[in-house]
Amino acid sequence: MRINVRDILAESVGYSRAYKISGERPHLEGLELTQDIEGEITISRLDTGLLIRGRINTVIQLECHRCLSTFDHPISLNFSQLFATDPSDDELRFDDETVDLAPLMEQEITLALPIKILCRPDCEGIKEAAGKYTNEQTDRRLQNQARITKGTQIRGRT
Repeated sequence: MRINVRDILAESVGYSRAYKISGERPHLEGLELTQDIEGEITISRLDTGLLIRGRINTVIQLECHRCLSTFDHPISLNFSQLFATDPSDDELRFDDETVDLAPLMEQEITLALPIKILCRPDCEGIKEAAGKYTNEQTDRRLQNQARITKGTQIRGRT
């Protein structure tokens, strides 16, 4: 997702140009996109570099923390990022008069993920877990956890 910004850099401070993003599916580390990135961005010329603001939509594949099944999760987010040739801590670098948006997209999508990833709010988890961990050969700590979690009684014990 590289954009040539040579023309924007040649303009005066305050100049802006809008771009439509469509059909982009970059490789993002640790994220699997199941749908292309769609959206719009605006690139503005600043005296210290560029300001890129935009809105994107996509769908990524996630794994539920309770039942371990995979599911598609829609992402819709707004972002704003400064780019500079000599960036400070909160800015990203651009070189050769092009801006690579893939690292920014990866960062923004990762930050938009929920802390607890669930396929649905009422996910019950792995259905066989309570029975699996309440038999006599299982470690007692796991038996107690399964009983508390699923509300089952351990046979022969109170």
